[in-house]
Amino acid sequence: MKVKNIQEMNEAVFILRHFIDLSARLLPLLYKIDQKITPTIDDLRDKEKILTVFQNYNFETKTSKVLLESTILDLIRECYLNIIKEDILINKQVSLTQFLTEYNRLKNNWRIVENN
Repeated sequence: MKVKNIQEMNEAVFILRHFIDLSARLLPLLYKIDQKITPTIDDLRDKEKILTVFQNYNFETKTSKVLLESTILDLIRECYLNIIKEDILINKQVSLTQFLTEYNRLKNNWRIVENN
């Protein structure tokens, strides 16, 4: 593999990790806002901003399978879609838990790699 290809791959992983970290902060917040019976104006504003982030992020879920050997992007998409749907609460909780579990696994792997 050429140096240029390695640099491009490293950059792609960096961007992907940033999106995953961002999702780990935003999806629980979106879930929390969604559960409120009477959200405040600030809550609704925050919800719109979060929705905008995910609506404007076009990604191919295969990317995480190739670069990280993980289905994390599928989990992010599923979690996001479950939260915004008028769906039963259990689906929202399950998909958020699955995403956060995989996120924590990846974070631990990243920590190990960075420490070596």
